[in-house]
Amino acid sequence: MKLSSAKYDFQYHEKRRLFQKEFKQVSDIEFFHSLPEGFRHRAEFSIKGNFGSKQYVMTIDGKREQIDSFPIASTKIQELMHQLLEQINACKALSEKLFQVEFQTSRNQDSMISLIYHRKLDGSWENAARNLNKKLQATIIGRSRKQKLSYGNDYVIETYKSFKSKYSLRLYEQCFSQTNPEICEKMLSWVEKNLIFSDDDVVELHCGLGTFTMLLSKIFRKVLATENSRPSFAGLKENLRLNKCFNVNVARLSGHETLQAISNERSFNRLGGIDISEFKFNTIFLDPPREGLDESTLGYLNRFDKVIYLSCGFESFKRDLQIMSKTHFVRKLAMFDQFPYTEHIESGAILQKK
Repeated sequence: MKLSSAKYDFQYHEKRRLFQKEFKQVSDIEFFHSLPEGFRHRAEFSIKGNFGSKQYVMTIDGKREQIDSFPIASTKIQELMHQLLEQINACKALSEKLFQVEFQTSRNQDSMISLIYHRKLDGSWENAARNLNKKLQATIIGRSRKQKLSYGNDYVIETYKSFKSKYSLRLYEQCFSQTNPEICEKMLSWVEKNLIFSDDDVVELHCGLGTFTMLLSKIFRKVLATENSRPSFAGLKENLRLNKCFNVNVARLSGHETLQAISNERSFNRLGGIDISEFKFNTIFLDPPREGLDESTLGYLNRFDKVIYLSCGFESFKRDLQIMSKTHFVRKLAMFDQFPYTEHIESGAILQKK
């Protein structure tokens, strides 16, 4: 994989041109570029080959290609890729029926490697994993069907600095986290700069491990943050505890369930005693999956004065803004180059009720 500053600049300006063309009616648009290399702190590869000659493989433009270098990954991942491959090719216990490897690092230099197998992990694998943990100074996690073994913490710690705030999060294995922390900080700062402290409350859907929840807790009187994934929800609660966020209430609910609850359409035991009547919701924060918002969620948004919407799917973002334009107008837009060298665009919008 060969990169150059010229290649990065070309793809960035093409995305910028596309974004401006699509939203030419909006005057307040900001653009945020990425580092051209070393920006990705998560990476996963398939493994091919026989013992002694295993290689990393990735599907690129529909073709499976051998990966000898990966310059878009963090420096730490690039180092670990070579060190790990040497160890795998020298140790049959680590190599046998290994089919996938996942790396995750942080700018604090924490490292976590997940090795995924088509076999049961036995005592010889455990001994090899312990040695690997010591040699690489990284958490080693082995996974196979109904089996997970860990040597080290099953998370890395990332510290985020926004416009005015700073906090650290545990990013747990198998939980969603931002792959490009520098761009994540630009997203946090953009949100923070465009919101003023409010004595109202905010509801946050799809909050994951709390990357934006921590920031919202510093801006709003109270936060109701909901997440449907059990592992992410457990990690969210731990991150809130570590950051002493006492004005955040959390519940394991889907986005649709959350909106039903705050509209008093349904009650849920999973609210755990949270009294919805104590909140003054004027703002909703949305960061959905790439497919965007479903019809039921969009139907509830007219009850909110302000909508903060982050999206990693450009087509769904355009579609959803078109629907929201019936009740809200776009006050601010932003484009974040979260995924350089791909067609994907991360977008942000702040909308105000008409």
